[in-house]
Amino acid sequence: MITIPRPHLAGPATLVLMLATATTALAQRDLTDIPVPDPELERETFILPEGFEVNLFAADPAIAKPIQMNFDPQGRLWIVSSEIYPHIKPDEIANDKVLVLEDTDADGVSDRTTVFADGLLIPTAVAPGDGGVYVGASTELLHFSDTDGDGKADRRRVVLSGFGTEDTHHIVHTFRWGPEQRLYFSQSIYIHSHIETPWGVRRLNAGGIWQFQPRDLQLNVFARGLVNTWGTAFDDYGTTFATDGAGGEGINYMVPGAYYTTSYGAKRILPGLNPGSPKHCGLEVVAGRHLPDDWQGSLITNDFRGHRVCRFELTEHGSGFVSQEKQEVIKSDHVAFRPVDVKIGPDGAIYVADWYNPIIQHGEVDFRDPRRDHTHGRIWRITYRPNKPLERPNLVDAETSELVSQLASPENFTRQQAMRVLTERGTSVLGDVERWVRRLDNTAPNYHRHLLQALWLHQSLDVLNVELLDQLLNCSEPGARAAATRVLGDWSGRIDKPLARLEKRVSDEHARVRLEAIRALAKIPRPESAEIAMRALDTEMDEWLDYALWLTAVELQPVWQPALAKGEIDFGNNARHLAFALKSAGSTEAVPSLLALLTEGEVAAGDISDVLGVVGDFGRPEDLQTVLQYAIASTEHPQTSVAALETLLNVHQRRKIAPAGDLSALAPLLDSSPVPVRRLAARLAGAWKVESLWPQLRGLIEGENRLEIADAWAAAVSEYGGAEAADVLARAAQEPDLFGPAVIGLLKLRPRAAAKAVIDQFAVEGENPTAPSVDGSNIFRAFLQRQQGPQLLTEQLEGRKIHPDAAVVALRAIGSSGQAHAELANALRAAGGITGGPRELSAEEMATLVAEVQKAGDPHRGEQIYRRSDLSCLKCHSLGDAGGQVGPNMRSLGTTAQPDYIVHALLQPNKHVKEGYQTIVVLTDEGNVVSGIKTQQTDTELLLRDAEDRMLQIPLDQIDEQANGASLMPAGLADKLTRAELVDLVAFLWALGREPEFTVTNDVVARRWDVMEPSQQASFRLRRTSYATAATDDPSFTWSRTYSRVNGDLPLADLPEIGVRNRVAAGRRGVSFVRCELEVAAGGVGRLVFNDPSGLSGWLGELPLDMADSVEVELTEGTHRLTLAIDRSARQTPLRIELKAADGSPLVARFAGGK
Repeated sequence: MITIPRPHLAGPATLVLMLATATTALAQRDLTDIPVPDPELERETFILPEGFEVNLFAADPAIAKPIQMNFDPQGRLWIVSSEIYPHIKPDEIANDKVLVLEDTDADGVSDRTTVFADGLLIPTAVAPGDGGVYVGASTELLHFSDTDGDGKADRRRVVLSGFGTEDTHHIVHTFRWGPEQRLYFSQSIYIHSHIETPWGVRRLNAGGIWQFQPRDLQLNVFARGLVNTWGTAFDDYGTTFATDGAGGEGINYMVPGAYYTTSYGAKRILPGLNPGSPKHCGLEVVAGRHLPDDWQGSLITNDFRGHRVCRFELTEHGSGFVSQEKQEVIKSDHVAFRPVDVKIGPDGAIYVADWYNPIIQHGEVDFRDPRRDHTHGRIWRITYRPNKPLERPNLVDAETSELVSQLASPENFTRQQAMRVLTERGTSVLGDVERWVRRLDNTAPNYHRHLLQALWLHQSLDVLNVELLDQLLNCSEPGARAAATRVLGDWSGRIDKPLARLEKRVSDEHARVRLEAIRALAKIPRPESAEIAMRALDTEMDEWLDYALWLTAVELQPVWQPALAKGEIDFGNNARHLAFALKSAGSTEAVPSLLALLTEGEVAAGDISDVLGVVGDFGRPEDLQTVLQYAIASTEHPQTSVAALETLLNVHQRRKIAPAGDLSALAPLLDSSPVPVRRLAARLAGAWKVESLWPQLRGLIEGENRLEIADAWAAAVSEYGGAEAADVLARAAQEPDLFGPAVIGLLKLRPRAAAKAVIDQFAVEGENPTAPSVDGSNIFRAFLQRQQGPQLLTEQLEGRKIHPDAAVVALRAIGSSGQAHAELANALRAAGGITGGPRELSAEEMATLVAEVQKAGDPHRGEQIYRRSDLSCLKCHSLGDAGGQVGPNMRSLGTTAQPDYIVHALLQPNKHVKEGYQTIVVLTDEGNVVSGIKTQQTDTELLLRDAEDRMLQIPLDQIDEQANGASLMPAGLADKLTRAELVDLVAFLWALGREPEFTVTNDVVARRWDVMEPSQQASFRLRRTSYATAATDDPSFTWSRTYSRVNGDLPLADLPEIGVRNRVAAGRRGVSFVRCELEVAAGGVGRLVFNDPSGLSGWLGELPLDMADSVEVELTEGTHRLTLAIDRSARQTPLRIELKAADGSPLVARFAGGK
């Protein structure tokens, strides 16, 4: 037995003072000051919420390097640990361990440690059960047991084998018993597993969550995807959640069978609940009397990079949830504090496994870096002072009747461990369970939850109880109905009339019950299952329901599609149902029926786009002819006509087919139609090369609104091809207002002439040349997207001089193309007189620059530089939940990246491309070059996110070549900075997440804004009406996107001013108009808290607000727009708005984020 001295407890007030005097930890690659591995010194850095305290439960030498932990019914803590990680050295003997920790005197400190098993190599999962312990070890799922009672395993059994081992971080890990006593565990993105089972081979390529039934060795995939799934948990009703140790979306709500980010071959994926959140590992649901009431149901996980134990509060929203991060459970600046797992123990306390290591991962530093810690590790215990720790329940030795009664315990720990013991005792316990159920008070709180425990126990023992199932399916508690519906899916092949039961649940008043019913129907391979599932469309839908219905339609396609073709089912001739099924599964069977409903006016306006989408995806030429006729007949409803024409253009681009019949029917649409209709008609005339329409198209540019149709006209003329079309475009390029569209069109027909025209356009002579009158952004981008475009520009630049601004624009286009184009870049620099570009610093130069950053770098000035529009940082990167999605989220960059790493990334962006952000360059069969970051690839198309944050869909059959490209971060970015500016920018980036002032907080703050752009039209409209017009969708206004600072402030200096005449005093004053959006998941009363209401007028929707420091608002579920007018003569301070729920209000809302 190993005894660890009891440490004293540190309270929150003490910790705040200690943290205030602590030195800031350096990032790991620059780390030279390795902290003293004293647990007490580490504990003194912890900041906890009011009322909480932390003590050391166990530490080295009793344990070392804990990876995962789980409690057993006796209250003992089982741990797998690895001192060998990250790899075994030659001739080294594998000796990693399974440890058992016991607190025999219930004083909150472990006083006995037993080595239950050793000789393992990097074990990553542990779960006590079935007379021993299950262990995840490399390719195998093992079971160890102690047959002689000496506390040490003497039997080792391989339960399953064949799991992949491509990456140490990603092998099978994090075991968790589910509520029905199946074992859930994960593997991650780089793993490919092929497992032989008695039920056949089970495969999972890349990440996902496995579900395993030890009783009969049934192994199934519960969910697919995520980068490094590292934590699964279930709430009281079995709703499933997961965290991702290498993702960035916080809590993930796991729909059974769903696909998540990085899923191999997925056509659709579900997002997480906290986009922009740091990476997390370990997961536990708070449930128990020891912790505060307002914490119940929240989720606890670990930000191991940021030295934090985090808490998220969930609120139901439709069939899913809204997740909001709250104050950390533990926050520290100790560089070696690495929380990796979290569990609630038998006493109700929170237990945290601390990997304890200043060096993490095996990608950023060498495997054998001497600073890696291989010997230390801690388990921390967090308690809530106002409530006493709970008494440990006696479960293992309890009589069965007493054990069954524990299924009604208020403690989730007790209920789950009682389930474990009862399951292991077998079916003999069911008599006591039946008697207990009969004695339950049906008016008592949690009555249906108690019944659910009994149902889960029957499921775990594989014994049907249809009466109990039906009771729960029809009970008043929606959580219990949803859980019972999931059980019904499992039992559907063994009970009578499962479809009749699920038909009721598909129309359930609660959205999550409907979702579970939709997914349960996928387990009944009958055509009627799909018909019943589609009835969910008649209820209110949301993103999770839509996804679940799509997935079920796809999975059931092999049975419903043939039945539809034979006329055995018809989806009730409901256009919406039919369209959804066909679009989901890629079926052509009912396109004629859909078109008949469409042309006869039987399709609701909101469903027209979906119906057209299906026809576009699967229709034949004769079907497309009907769409064309429908577009022509709908000109009195321009939106409908536009939708039909867009469908036809999309079909041409993706499928290369056109409508049957006379295509000159487009003629009327080219004449006097609204501009959007004329633009599309022109594009189609060119795409289809309708010869009879050539004269009409050629002269179209001479009519009204020529600038509004110029790009569509030029593209259409280019599509016609031939000498005459080229001559038309060449003449148009002589007109300044048509130069851009015309020369882009000419590029396809006479590429050399187009290249010469471009260089001629931007050529200059003499000193101080006039700035270019033409914006070259789209032009240069178009050349980079043609196979020979860069070479042609390079040839034309030889010996020429162009305006420096044009060269900068072109270099910027190269930087965002994902391709190096070194020859063109050098030619542009020479022709534009631009010096600089990617550069490599020597070790001495780097050391000098880093020293400057540490000594003189000002992160406040650096943030101003980061926000400069010419650097485009905010265009590609998010800070928290607001900003671009192209590049990595910068929220906690300073906690893992070092100044030298940041400098390298700025000076040589292609040297360190973050995993998952490598570009793909695609050459299509038409000679177009497309590049971006790969987000998905299905059996039919490649999905890329380009530098403009657009999603590009490229059919695989149109790809000629594909290769890895460069970083989308522009090379030569630092050329726009002075050395002092570079130092400040690096200081800012290094401060992110590391210094409190530059850490994104959990406050609900507006961070994404739309700003009104100044124009004569906007000024005139505001003068003729009132400021309140800014709160409407008046077309006179143009809005652009901006973002708050890290601290939530919106600087007024960044906002343009609109000239609006003062109605009271003579003269003019500047007013800025901004707006943001509130997304409300649960309605209620809230308060908009302003840092200063001076100079502000506001409107929620179009209703005026009485401005004050705190403005009370009633918010209903949905999206609400907040518009503010800022009188610049009355306000100089930045703008910051925080949303808070009023006391006792059920409000759950957040400001909209993203780009």
